[in-house]
Amino acid sequence: MLPVLFSIGPVTISSFGLFLSLGFIYGSFLVWRLARAWELNEEKVLDLIILTFFGGLIGARLFFVSLNWNFFSADLFKILLLTKYPGMSFWGGFLGGWLTMFLFARRLKFNFLQIADLSAIGFLGGLVLADVGCFLGGCGIGKLSNAFFATTVVGVVGKRFPVQAIEALVSLYILVKMWPVATHFHNFGKVISLSLIYLGLLKLASEYFRAVNQGSYFLALATLILGVVLYYKSSGKSILTDLKLTLRFAIGLFTGTKSWKLILERIRKNWYNFKVSWNWKFKKVFKFLRRARVKPTPRDI
Repeated sequence: MLPVLFSIGPVTISSFGLFLSLGFIYGSFLVWRLARAWELNEEKVLDLIILTFFGGLIGARLFFVSLNWNFFSADLFKILLLTKYPGMSFWGGFLGGWLTMFLFARRLKFNFLQIADLSAIGFLGGLVLADVGCFLGGCGIGKLSNAFFATTVVGVVGKRFPVQAIEALVSLYILVKMWPVATHFHNFGKVISLSLIYLGLLKLASEYFRAVNQGSYFLALATLILGVVLYYKSSGKSILTDLKLTLRFAIGLFTGTKSWKLILERIRKNWYNFKVSWNWKFKKVFKFLRRARVKPTPRDI
């Protein structure tokens, strides 16, 4: 698409590098806002953000090197030459960042689940912009596709499925859904557990459309399972009870009409809430447009 945005003399500004930096800034801003809302020590939170970011970068690079060890083993100095021999791994950054946060959160005397909830929001915000940069830079490309929205990628033959762009949109949707949960009172661990569940599902779906898969299905499934475990641990709910209710509901779909009535009632309620929400949003937009068209009263007539 657009791997290099512009050049200033010998310095080139890559789209992936720029959006990765913007993602770090935006994610840090979200965590800082939440830290203020929950009255946490802002300086310690910012220190933890920086440590987590560098831990994620190191993990992303080392994981990528391990996957391409035959190339880097001949000259280990290539590992440090990011501009000449680029390459980062999402899962390496994910594991490295969360491991670093886990280690330093205790030293900074934070409640790990609480700081994990904040970090999950920042991670989702950074992931949105990082995926945009990945789409423009041509990393993590999708499979060959004949879809009308398929795009060309520099250095690759044929049009590709824009899996990075779609992943960015879905991550943005998850961020919008999780933000109200993070800003209101909740059991510590709820935000991180739900984020892990959504992220695991997203990665399980998106990896199918990528051109190269390097064991990501296993890591995505592990993320999903970890999210489920954390959710039930933090909420105090029983997974066996929920499984029984789900099984009864599923059996009811085939043996009676009660389950279908519940589904239809849920659809009606969701549709009504959706209409009310969007009507309110449209009214605000139209009100703003009407005000924008109002001309100031002339003083001199």
